[in-house]
Amino acid sequence: MTTFPRLSTTAIGQNKNAPRVWLEGQYLRDAGFNPGCHIQVEFSTDKIVIKLAANGPRIVSSKKQGHVSVVDLNSSAIQTTFGTTVSKLQVHVSPNQIILTPAHSLALRATRCKNGTEGSCFSGGGLLTEAAKQAGYTPAFAIEVDSGYSTIFERNHPEARMFNLSVEDIPLDALPQVELLTLGIPCQPWALCRRRDVETGNKRNRSLPPEAHPLSDMSIWAALLIRQVNPATIVIEEAPGYLNSSAGYMLRFFLQRAGYFVHGAVLDPTFYGEITARKRTVIVATSEPGFQWPAISPCTRTFADFADPPEIAESQYFTPEQKPWLFKHWETQTQKGNGFAPPQLSDQSTRVPVVRRRYFSQQGDGVVVKHPTREAYRWLSLAEVRRIHTVPDTYLLDEEQSLTRAGEVIGQGVIISFFQKIISAARHFTSTEGSANTQPHDLSTPSSSAIDPAPNKPSNFNLDQMGLAFT
Repeated sequence: MTTFPRLSTTAIGQNKNAPRVWLEGQYLRDAGFNPGCHIQVEFSTDKIVIKLAANGPRIVSSKKQGHVSVVDLNSSAIQTTFGTTVSKLQVHVSPNQIILTPAHSLALRATRCKNGTEGSCFSGGGLLTEAAKQAGYTPAFAIEVDSGYSTIFERNHPEARMFNLSVEDIPLDALPQVELLTLGIPCQPWALCRRRDVETGNKRNRSLPPEAHPLSDMSIWAALLIRQVNPATIVIEEAPGYLNSSAGYMLRFFLQRAGYFVHGAVLDPTFYGEITARKRTVIVATSEPGFQWPAISPCTRTFADFADPPEIAESQYFTPEQKPWLFKHWETQTQKGNGFAPPQLSDQSTRVPVVRRRYFSQQGDGVVVKHPTREAYRWLSLAEVRRIHTVPDTYLLDEEQSLTRAGEVIGQGVIISFFQKIISAARHFTSTEGSANTQPHDLSTPSSSAIDPAPNKPSNFNLDQMGLAFT
């Protein structure tokens, strides 16, 4: 016997130019809906109730010589009840009664708010939230485990509630519903350098997959958070290797199953007006179709547009006599040809190499600025790195307390203006097909990418195209 109440789903079909709902199975008999029984059907907003009624105008039919009960509704009233966007229904069966409502995933989608707020997880020092703020959102909450980063976040976004906790300790029911959720999922498992062994903490055994890293489960926690907060729009940034990783595939499948339209690509910011090529996986999930990537606009500026004035920079240069060990290191690495010699900038440079997280610890392979007239070099200043990453001068980084930490916030954060364009596009998109902006400058490998299976095609994640559509 069936245990009640019983839940299932069914699709809204079509028959004789009208919507159709077809139910069949032993559970109908167990609930009292035997072949030949009379029923009445009540239609109301987003709900259909089917009850046994001695004088009901409809009759339970059957198949397989009367052994299987069938309830067949074929009526335009179904469309009046659920509209044209609901294609799947939840079937709630109890003795003598069946209730049809939109499937839970569709109901969740319908309750996504447009309240102009943003929440973030893996928030760092808040640069992705700053991009959202510049796109018109109001920060509502942030989740950041590092106390130093969370302090910087709070100083710049005091309106947001801070959860200075690891993700497993977050009270999910305490999180408010927001329109936009931004996620800077930790990139260590998919970064090309410094992957660590899950057990020893040493440089990882490269026979193991990236998912063997102890931070690889952050994608699962991200999915749990998305399910709880149920935002209208999601923007995720990650390392380039994430796009075609197992975790990257699974998260995008999850998003589409949850009712989002999913777009993903590895993007080069220099194709969108920035001077530094910090390539990132960007995943945008929207509740409505029609999202278009920002328009391509290559950078036309040079390093001179970002450099400190000469009267400020002059005192920062050093010579071979002042740092002989460093120049010896550069010479050795250049002779080896292993790529560890530092890139050199001049005022005419049209690209600035990526400024990494530990740049201000002055590692030997970090980019340097060459003096225009003599053999001398200098590190980029924090003010220059701010300008390159479009971090406002008013954004508090607590560099007086720790220059290294200030550099970390920028070096592992996002280019604010680049992500502001993406977030604005996600907020203000239209459903116009054929726009010139539907194709991002996608750097993923076409032959291995579920996002862009052929060159020069829009990089929209579509399970139907893969033969893996969920039903």
